[in-house]
Amino acid sequence: MRILRVIYVLAIAVALTVLVIVGVQTFYPAPQYPDCYELLGPAPDYESPEYQEWDQECTSLGDEYRQEAAVHDRNTFFIVLPLGVVFAVVGTVILRRLGIFGVGLILGGLGTMIFAVVPYDLDNIPRFIGVAVILAVLIFVGYKVFISLRKS
Repeated sequence: MRILRVIYVLAIAVALTVLVIVGVQTFYPAPQYPDCYELLGPAPDYESPEYQEWDQECTSLGDEYRQEAAVHDRNTFFIVLPLGVVFAVVGTVILRRLGIFGVGLILGGLGTMIFAVVPYDLDNIPRFIGVAVILAVLIFVGYKVFISLRKS
């Protein structure tokens, strides 16, 4: 029965994290990398002067994509990280009353926060802040769950 509880908690955590990931992909999809051949047509002969222009336009499209992706990842970070914090804190608060549901929310919140700091185009400053927030939440949860329970 104990193993079933562990599996159930992990299932809640994974389902919550996946729900957030799929929700972001559904309601705020990442920009698509541009296909130069589709947008600009086939590349001219490499030796021709037209190729230089085609290559510059393709590079410009790639730069534009990277800027859009960086904005997307930053916005996702500022939406998802606080959501993960809320899940973990709510899980900590309801832990005494609802047991395994609280643990599932805590772990799902941690998974959600990790998802927030993973994107490739996220600057290092928000990533650092995100990891610091994850550590602070882990300390908070650890204190509330392990230290507070020992006192009572």
